[in-house]
Amino acid sequence: MITIAGRVPIRPEMRVKAIEAAIKVVRATQSDAGCLQYHFYADLEDPNMLHVFEEWASQEELAAHLRQPHTVEFLAGIAGMAAGAPIVKRYVVSESGDLF
Repeated sequence: MITIAGRVPIRPEMRVKAIEAAIKVVRATQSDAGCLQYHFYADLEDPNMLHVFEEWASQEELAAHLRQPHTVEFLAGIAGMAAGAPIVKRYVVSESGDLF
């Protein structure tokens, strides 16, 4: 399994537009092959920071997602709304289970 976790600072005047774009890409992505989980979250302390959390069945399916028109459109659009560089990390998970 591949996990993606990241954050992107959003310019305050673009917050509503960024959230709309995130909702749109989430709805489209959740039906992508291999998508186990794909969500954006607003930061509790900084309302202009968006966090993303994704889980993919394989690297190949993640790569296919990154080529999807809805993903390409989102990435191009969010770049113009960002207040700084996004920080996004990819993790290869060999095992997972419930914490509690």
